[in-house]
Amino acid sequence: MAGGYGSKIDSTVDFPLEGLDLSKYVLGGEHASTQPGEMIYDCYAVSNHFGNMGFGHYTAYAKNPIDKIWYEFDDSRVSKVNPDNVVSDAAYNLFFRKRDWHEKNMKEGIDFSKLSITPDMEWVNKK
Repeated sequence: MAGGYGSKIDSTVDFPLEGLDLSKYVLGGEHASTQPGEMIYDCYAVSNHFGNMGFGHYTAYAKNPIDKIWYEFDDSRVSKVNPDNVVSDAAYNLFFRKRDWHEKNMKEGIDFSKLSITPDMEWVNKK
């Protein structure tokens, strides 16, 4: 290990963007106490790292819950991205949410704009 750093593994870890079924990995997940479909997760964001253990660059992909489009966030630039590009060897952190939780909130009309942080929020202006 030169310079005290290990080596970064650049292998692609294949993961589904939708329908990750974890029921067989959760105690009781395959039993009657858990309803079918309760352990289904969908990916909604991925952080990416480009570079090596000593330095690099981070970007992120996130799926908009309203328009269902994947976006790439790279410093001050945001652009649409093809979902086929989300799974890559740069994927560093994966973010999943339970499908039934998300679908329930969407049906109940959750207002994502009230949850988002924007530059015009009061606490930002108080700095």
